[in-house]
Amino acid sequence: MLRRFILLGLAAVFAVFPGCGEKERGDVVKRPREQVGRVVVVGFDGLSPVMVDKWVKEGKLPNMARIIREGTYGECMTVLPPSSASAWTSAVTGVNPGKHGIYGFLKELDKGKKRPAVFNTSRDRGFKSVWDVMSEYGRRACVVNIPLSSPADSLNGVMIAGFPHTSEDQIAHYWPPELEKYLGSYKYDAFRVTCAKGQEEKFLRSMEDISGRRLDVGLTLYDEGDWDLFWIVFTFTDRTQHYMWKYMDEEHPLYDPAMSEAYGDRVEWAYKRADAFLGEFMKRLEGDDLLLVMSDHGFGPLYYIINTRNFLQRTLGNTEDVLCADFFGSKFKIDVSGRNAEEKYDSIRKRLIEGLEAFEDPETGLKIIDSIYVKEDIYEGPYVGKGPDVLCLEKPGYLFFSLQVTPDLRLFDRGPSPDRAFSGFHRRMGTLFMYGKAVAAGRRVDARIIDITPTILTYLGVPVPAEMDGSVPRAAFTEEYKDRVILVKSEDSGYKKPTGLGSQDWQKIEKQLRAVGYIQ
Repeated sequence: MLRRFILLGLAAVFAVFPGCGEKERGDVVKRPREQVGRVVVVGFDGLSPVMVDKWVKEGKLPNMARIIREGTYGECMTVLPPSSASAWTSAVTGVNPGKHGIYGFLKELDKGKKRPAVFNTSRDRGFKSVWDVMSEYGRRACVVNIPLSSPADSLNGVMIAGFPHTSEDQIAHYWPPELEKYLGSYKYDAFRVTCAKGQEEKFLRSMEDISGRRLDVGLTLYDEGDWDLFWIVFTFTDRTQHYMWKYMDEEHPLYDPAMSEAYGDRVEWAYKRADAFLGEFMKRLEGDDLLLVMSDHGFGPLYYIINTRNFLQRTLGNTEDVLCADFFGSKFKIDVSGRNAEEKYDSIRKRLIEGLEAFEDPETGLKIIDSIYVKEDIYEGPYVGKGPDVLCLEKPGYLFFSLQVTPDLRLFDRGPSPDRAFSGFHRRMGTLFMYGKAVAAGRRVDARIIDITPTILTYLGVPVPAEMDGSVPRAAFTEEYKDRVILVKSEDSGYKKPTGLGSQDWQKIEKQLRAVGYIQ
């Protein structure tokens, strides 16, 4: 019923507004190169290659198995930090965070407060998105639910913005404004329903309902829209793994055999659902359509949460000069000024790194930190200064979380709401499938998340901005098509000036992030 309602509505939209988002007459539309075909991107937040491999081998993911046989499949290395905010922004821009300026949901910390002060939105993106560049060449995009795309951009096409949403203003949720009346009962990822103990059924019903409505609207836009790029993201895979991992993992400290009987197959259910959704798009492909199926990061178990502020207090004593650069993960910002600031900065960073290198699990004696980075070694671009000064990846099973200091300075801490705590968390390696007439069959092709946008633009015959970091994984294409997917850089810059939003928007974002469990 919902699909039929939207179908009738969209027919009216495209009839009355056939050029929604097109360049105004008189604006210069640049001349594109030859377009190979359309591009379809289906994103599943947090889809893990480890779990895909497991359930493909068990015959439980037939559509993904088909792509592995008839297309390409591999790992997709995400950016550092492996946060959805920075990862999806790099996916849609093709550059590292040093060039787009988004390192996480947090934009700034107020040094005098104990909680985040300012949050990132799509308006803080300092580099053109793939749909920005496409629009300059007259190409049209249909974009649905990419995280950190609110407020919606006034692109050449249609957009339904993704979480977190900045305000109740319609322009924050979709473009063009006329689309509102045709969205029916589409539900946004507000995440007001978390998975606290005893709320598992309610949470799962919510995931099923939201994702089902998103698929319905997405397929309608796919079938009825006029687009060169169609990009949709489903987030139920990420949410389900965050909360349900403990029920399938017998090694997890929170594993409960009785609860496992009821919910031990729910992560598998999410992957099967993703596979079924994927099948709906696969059967709609035609001609030279290129299908990319990707995730922003992988997933794995989370056994122990480390209180970041307690760790800093133990390691450095006075922590006023070192801030948690995000809610989760070991990302640290050093904030010093005045006389001898550079010397003080170097001293603090050295002591912090030494503390991280020496950090061991008190019960096992094993090192907790896998790798440590400083910003100048991993980022490049005008926004490097915004990034964390020190960043590290924990060993599997551990995660720093920005909790409040406790009197006993305990290191392992599930926070004020342990029944809502995550039991699974991000891994750096995500997933990438490529499928279509132009794609070679049965190949293993690994790529980076920054390769997504240059691959899309090249397939659409659009030159990429001069500062693009990513490239086209040409090994994924057949010999017949390889010469048609050669990346060409334009002389035009991809940088754009971030505009930012007001405090009322940040407050709305904070409520949503607190509801989903990112803020404790």
